[in-house]
Amino acid sequence: MDLPKIVAHRTEGGWMLKMDGLAPAYVRRLSEAADCGRALMKAAGVPGADNGIQLTVDLGDELNQRVKAATQATVDARKAQLRAAVELRRTASALKGQGLTGRDIAHVLHVSPQRVSQLLAQSTAEG
Repeated sequence: MDLPKIVAHRTEGGWMLKMDGLAPAYVRRLSEAADCGRALMKAAGVPGADNGIQLTVDLGDELNQRVKAATQATVDARKAQLRAAVELRRTASALKGQGLTGRDIAHVLHVSPQRVSQLLAQSTAEG
């Protein structure tokens, strides 16, 4: 079963909450929207409100797109960071396999010797 939906729209001085079948409600802070909306829905007997709600923030087309793009950029950056970490571990391990010392590896990779120790330990743990 789908959760009941609340759409929050910014208004002067707060947020207007739109809920199917109910009159709009107003809250001062967005952090209050979910609890207020859920309480109103439960009081009105909206099915599923006891199980939670789905809160959507609508800031208008331009800002919604900007929020979506910023969120996606953060996800993409995290994925790239994880790929870079894997490659750094593999490279440290390959350099160690070629006989380089930890300090030499640190110099080549522009990281601290302590970081090289971590990379090599993680590389060994990964198998």
